[in-house]
Amino acid sequence: MAEIRPARAVDDVDVRRIFVATMALGSPPDVPGLDTDAYARLCLDWYLTRGDAFVVEEDGRVRGYLLCCLDQRDHGRWSRREGLRWLAASLPALLGLRGGARLRRFLRLRIVDGWRAFRHAPPPPYPAHAHFNLEAGVRGNDVGHRLAAVMDDLVAARGLDGWYGEMNFPEGMPTGALTRAGAVLGHRERSATFSWLAGQPVWRTTVARPLAGRTRAFRDRAEPQRVGAVMA
Repeated sequence: MAEIRPARAVDDVDVRRIFVATMALGSPPDVPGLDTDAYARLCLDWYLTRGDAFVVEEDGRVRGYLLCCLDQRDHGRWSRREGLRWLAASLPALLGLRGGARLRRFLRLRIVDGWRAFRHAPPPPYPAHAHFNLEAGVRGNDVGHRLAAVMDDLVAARGLDGWYGEMNFPEGMPTGALTRAGAVLGHRERSATFSWLAGQPVWRTTVARPLAGRTRAFRDRAEPQRVGAVMA
């Protein structure tokens, strides 16, 4: 059975590996020349240095992770600063001085998506959010529910009303399992980047998890696996 445990510094390599291997709807990005190390640092380093992090370990191998933010303001400040640094480092590729056309298109679409989010996305529904990911081999069991239960407990212990995440849904992907477990689908924006990579419409969707009136769907699945003092 997969174990969920607090992440250690040595787990950072595996967290980054899983992020890159799954970032394009479960697959690595087909973008020759992309500095995946720099992109992973932009997307992950706040959580690994300032947030709460957990990993899923199975047979001695890290197979997934949960990265938790309980300080949305600090995360936002950090992300804006590091995003500008990443953009500055990407300018040679954007200007065609290195890399190919596919890399330039990826970078331009990332900027388009960021601008759309800035212009159109409503304020976050809660001051806490989570980012979690699993390798394909563990997606068919209850690990995702158990990770959500860990986040539930962290948020409840801080006295917050709920948390949210951002998920990429290909066109037509069923979401009934999420809503039956107490999630609420919110703002929806077409992702220019991932629609291009996937070759089909992909919708970036805010998935909120209010704790008031929450079902026991996550808790029932989480009971067999406790995480130190985090699991109630």
